[in-house]
Amino acid sequence: MPDNVHIVVRGETLTSIAKKHSVTTTTLLMLNPSLRKNPNHIIPGMAIIIRGTGNSLDPRISKMVFNGEKLNIYSISDRLVVSYSAISGLPPHAPHLAQLIAKGRKDLNVDVDYTQSKYQNVNGAGPIPEDTYKLKLKLNMPYDKSKAAGDGAGWGEGGWILTESLTGKLDNFFGGRYGFFLHHDGGAKGTSGCIGIRKAKDMKQLKALLSRAQMKGQQIVPIEVKYK
Repeated sequence: MPDNVHIVVRGETLTSIAKKHSVTTTTLLMLNPSLRKNPNHIIPGMAIIIRGTGNSLDPRISKMVFNGEKLNIYSISDRLVVSYSAISGLPPHAPHLAQLIAKGRKDLNVDVDYTQSKYQNVNGAGPIPEDTYKLKLKLNMPYDKSKAAGDGAGWGEGGWILTESLTGKLDNFFGGRYGFFLHHDGGAKGTSGCIGIRKAKDMKQLKALLSRAQMKGQQIVPIEVKYK
């Protein structure tokens, strides 16, 4: 029985994928609700349904969405699978915020809540900017940084680096922010702009979910950052 999910490769479009599998683009959009808003926004390595699977247990992931408070994980059929409490940016009186001010950051105020979306352009303190990032999947999902390895002491369980969109990369040439991770917020409360999952058990569960998706051939998971 053929696989009902297609893994996007570089250079493909929704039209070419539909032609390859002898289906219509309308069918693909019906089966993949996350593509309806922008049908051209497909990323090499992501998984899309090409025909009805009839299988609610398919481990592949259509996307993750961070809204400033939760990291929501969606199945390949765009069903909400799980929601994790998460944070990005530095809350009032965070130890790292005080350290930045002590080092001369006169643009910062220790009483301000920099987790608010209006501060997403504040370097080193504000939340991750709105964009669509990519998380590369690897066998068993080893952490790119971890406390155990000695290079992520404040991250508890560990974390993975995120790849920015082309727009985000271009913005870096003009002083934009970069170097974002998805990690466990295991040290002092808050992050310098990364997405921090609050509980270690949630980070472990997410690692298992991503590992299962990778074993089914998925290579990339898009992470949409959209604030309320």
